[in-house]
Amino acid sequence: MTEVNVTYENNWEYTDIHIDLEVPYKENYQMRMLNSNDISGLMKVKGSGRDGQTRYTYRINGGNSMQKEFAGKEMKKEDVVRFTKDLIDTVDDLREHLLDPDGLLLSPELIFIRDGRYRFCYLPVSKADARQPLCASFHVMTEYFVKNLDYQDTAGILFVYKMHKETLRENYELKKIIEACREEEKAWEAEQRAKAKKESSLSEGAVFSVNEDNEEGEIQQEKTYQRKTDAELIKEKPVKYGLIKKAVNRIKTGRWGEWDDLITEMDGQDVSF
Repeated sequence: MTEVNVTYENNWEYTDIHIDLEVPYKENYQMRMLNSNDISGLMKVKGSGRDGQTRYTYRINGGNSMQKEFAGKEMKKEDVVRFTKDLIDTVDDLREHLLDPDGLLLSPELIFIRDGRYRFCYLPVSKADARQPLCASFHVMTEYFVKNLDYQDTAGILFVYKMHKETLRENYELKKIIEACREEEKAWEAEQRAKAKKESSLSEGAVFSVNEDNEEGEIQQEKTYQRKTDAELIKEKPVKYGLIKKAVNRIKTGRWGEWDDLITEMDGQDVSF
């Protein structure tokens, strides 16, 4: 893969991102398609060549990069869901215009948030030049989610945990994975609501007895139950799914699950594709 150099040019009213490649510039159908159509989710790009090199320029008119947006705050489940939705919409639009989704540059420094929507940079080159398969780059993004996720957001942990695990596969369908994550999350939330409703049906301080009969019908023993206070319930933090509970505990100690290579691909690296 050809080496990619990323630079920023800050002006009074806008910022330009320059991506330079050590290959001769070639005007191709991808550039013509990008310039002739308004593809949702993409930032406008211009291409030029000089001294046997290629430069692609993306203009930023407002908004923050994903990296800056979450530099001082934690991500919520809603942020991850919004990102995946905007990414899928962009991929669908690219395919309608006969453009390869592998051209998307999925890196927090090159993904921008404007008016609540995520916008992406598209690199209109051949795979042999400077592309990484979308499946591989999205998996790296799930590691970014893990690093920046609010660890108190249990629903977010469930969503990202499932997504990261599924994208470990060599080939996968992004849409199916996201749908599976959402379905699992909905089932977990429904169970938590049912549990909370059942617990709230007991009046505060209520005491009742349950007689347990043995097989002969004789009274074996009597147990007494008392409604627990909210403080006691919060302290216990019941989580039925052992997998998620284990993930929460691992997160608090700086590890997620038993994956030795987790949160390693993006640590201490510059922008790369």
